[in-house]
Amino acid sequence: MKSVLLFSLSVILAINSAVANDWPMWRGPNGDGKLADDVAYPVEWSAEKNLLWRTHLPAPGNSSAVAAGGRVFVTVAENEGHLRSLICFDAKDGAELWKKSVEYAPDEVTHKTNPHAAASPVTDGKLVFAWHGNAGLWAYDLEGKEVWHRDLGSDYAHIWGPNAASPVFLGSAMIIHAGPGMAARLFALNRVSGETIWETELTEALSREVGQFRGSWATPTLIDNGGRAEMLIGLPQFLTSFDPKTGKELWRIGGLSDLAYSNVLTGNGRAVYLCGFGGPGIGIRLPGSTETGDLTESHRLWADPPKGKNQNPQRIGSGQIVGDYLYLLNEPGVAQCLKVETGESIWRERLGRRSWSSMNLVGGKLYVNDSSGTTFVMEPSPDGLKLLATNPLGPGLSTNATLAFADGKIYLRTDTTLFAIGER
Repeated sequence: MKSVLLFSLSVILAINSAVANDWPMWRGPNGDGKLADDVAYPVEWSAEKNLLWRTHLPAPGNSSAVAAGGRVFVTVAENEGHLRSLICFDAKDGAELWKKSVEYAPDEVTHKTNPHAAASPVTDGKLVFAWHGNAGLWAYDLEGKEVWHRDLGSDYAHIWGPNAASPVFLGSAMIIHAGPGMAARLFALNRVSGETIWETELTEALSREVGQFRGSWATPTLIDNGGRAEMLIGLPQFLTSFDPKTGKELWRIGGLSDLAYSNVLTGNGRAVYLCGFGGPGIGIRLPGSTETGDLTESHRLWADPPKGKNQNPQRIGSGQIVGDYLYLLNEPGVAQCLKVETGESIWRERLGRRSWSSMNLVGGKLYVNDSSGTTFVMEPSPDGLKLLATNPLGPGLSTNATLAFADGKIYLRTDTTLFAIGER
């Protein structure tokens, strides 16, 4: 007998067992990269200033750190993906507390820029979960003891690597977006037992072959839309909303390309989705709580089609909507401000090197890093780039991860090192 998905609208926007100072999943407590305006985190740091500790990582990964209960968790993939691990560190000093590894024998195709540790772990403060893709989903207690594991399919394959979407929590459930490739699915699981609550096949998102440039690596965005719980995901051709209680589609709005990497961004009754690989973006008016179906004609505010080679920048990391404006750092390292209502580009300024990292809004400031591990802190302003600080951590670093903020510390994982930053 399947378990019941226990939730209320109040827990869509808060992890029910997470402590306020925790960063329990990718993009923080609510999965949107936001913390309150009154929190205090460092604005300036370097290898000599406000660096609390650094600790070695045995292998690279594009996943980001998460933190809860004085512990920091990171996934890595060694031996070309044949050994996939979750590592737990002490938040005080970076000491490794435990490492749990899963062997995966088959060769799995991916791109050199996307190692097999792509999805970030998640924790509810009691259990911690590692989505190793074709190697399964694994749950441990905070001492590293296995609680359960699930095989959610071993047929996910894409030339750029599958299984980059991170798990998210909803009440007692955990949502997994598995794919892309010739298999693509959504799961809701009971996070205590691992039991399936529902499963949805994303048949329209499938690729014809492993090498087709088609698919979604997007982590679901959970919202309370006028009293209706919704799960928003960018999929090939459509921005789509699902009912998180059942996995059934609620509505869709067209105008996307075949490639979707980033989160859906919402604010003030609107949503924006920006495709990758030079693809389009769209802005929409969120539907009412009873509206369903294809709402492209009635609810799409604007569509920004591809303008030719290199005209729409590559967009991998997710941005932030602040008021009426969207801020993001595009993959080529160019910061941009867009008007949400119209899609108009207000300003563009080069910040640093290329970036796959997502932007956080913490204490009223925007934080985002480039691939060298340099973090830029900005004031959100439509009047132009207002750069508050540029924070390098040293030469020779490489990262596609996103910053995590917990208990006054900022965590950044690179290919070789996990850094903790905080006021001394």
